[in-house]
Order: sequence, then structure tokens, then C-alpha cells
Amino acid sequence: MTSAPRALQLATTVAGSGAPVIVIHGFTGSAAAMAPLVDRLEGYRRVAVDLVGHGRSPSPPDLPPYSLEATAESLAELAAAAPDGPCHFVGYSMGGRAALALARSHPEVCRSLSLISATAGLADAGERAQRREADADLADRIGQHGLTRFVDDWVALPMWHTLRARLDLDEWDASIRQRRQSNPAGLANSLRAAGTGSMTPLWDQLVGIAVPTLVVCGKLDAKFVTTGRKLASLLPDSELVVLDGAGHAVHLEDPDRCAAAIRQHLDAH
Repeated sequence: MTSAPRALQLATTVAGSGAPVIVIHGFTGSAAAMAPLVDRLEGYRRVAVDLVGHGRSPSPPDLPPYSLEATAESLAELAAAAPDGPCHFVGYSMGGRAALALARSHPEVCRSLSLISATAGLADAGERAQRREADADLADRIGQHGLTRFVDDWVALPMWHTLRARLDLDEWDASIRQRRQSNPAGLANSLRAAGTGSMTPLWDQLVGIAVPTLVVCGKLDAKFVTTGRKLASLLPDSELVVLDGAGHAVHLEDPDRCAAAIRQHLDAH
């Protein structure tokens, strides 16, 4: 009999009071990276987490604790201990994938989901294998070249061009410093075990996820607009919001409108 993934205690930053909202960052992020969104969700008890390998959370040497299944167990334990649960979950990119995995395995702790630039994985086995290989190569580069160079190369990817254009110099520099504060080995292990290629695809299971879900994406992020439409078409209780003029990091590129859409969703549930 296969044992359940081992849950780790995740570092959190808590603010405010009211119904609990657990906010989950993306790869190379942290609770601090989600502050522009978290600060706009007043009236709720906001719990921003550092995922395993990121921020102040543990960075174990073995890979199993980094899987989305293990992350879901950690989030479930966090939610079960929250007062006034079940909890709303807001997840960005990798955090959105973790929130979907949680809603599949522990719907009882989920009051609602807000998924920002998220996916349910790669359905094609060949694409998953290619992505796993690419993520493994990226993980190796962290060890070979160091975290500073890796972060510089990461934020030079086209998906971040719209974010760079929307932030001023101080904001951009602060985002770079935040990304460089995680544990290099933790980020490498996260790539290997929690990348999209390592994720068990959930597309055929979305119809069974009855948690009220908001899907948010930026119109300039064409890939995730297509993905967002597919998510919203398959999740039985969902709404899609596409924000003009924003790209992948829509919560940072247009935090006011992104937060307004999420607040409306939270207030409704």
C-alpha cells in the first residue's frame, strides 16, 4: 500500500482577520512576492505561504516533499488548522497548480479557488517527458552557474517582458532580490519534482472538482489565455476573467484589477 506524501510545515506570513485566504506564489517566488495582491485583499485573514524550497520554508535534500501531491498535503494541514475554515485559496502559476491538486485531493478544506495564470498540467506524455528534461537542465544550471546567474537568465525569458515593462526600476530590483533569497538546492529540487512535466495531469479530473473557481489570466499571455479558457470550460463551477494589457504575472502587472476580480469572487463565496 502506497503511503501518503509527507507533509512539511510551510512558513507563512499572516495579516488581517476574517475568513481565511491562503495565497500561494509561483516558482522562484515567496510570500513576499505576493504582497501587492495580499495587501489589496483587506477584510480577510490573509495567509501567504512560502512553498517548499522557497523563501523561509524547508529545502529538504530528497525530492518527494517537493511534489505537488506532498505540497497539497502541507496546504491541507495548514488549512485544517485555520480558524473559520474552510479556506479560500489563491494560487499563481505553480501555486495555482498546487491549489488544483489540493482541491482534487482535499476539497473539504477549500471554500473557493482563484487560479492566476495556472494550468492543469500537460496531457501528452511526450510533452511531459520533454518538459521534465528541460526542467532538469534548468535545475542543473543552478548548481553549475549559481543562483544569481540563474535568476538573471530566468527573468530574461519572454514571459517576463510585460512585467519588466510595468514595474519601475526599484520594483524590478526588489523582485530580483526576492528571487535570489531562496535556497538554490531548494529551487533546483522544485524544478525537478514540481515542474509542469512532473505534475500528474488533472484535465480529466476537473469535472469532479466542484469548488467554486475563478480563473484569471492576462490577455497578453496568449498561451495561458488558451489554457485558462480550457480550465474554465471543464471546471463545473468556474468563471474566467481575462485582463487587457497584462501578461503572465497579471497580479503584479495589474494588481488593482486582479485583486478586484478576486475580491468579488471571495465575497460571493
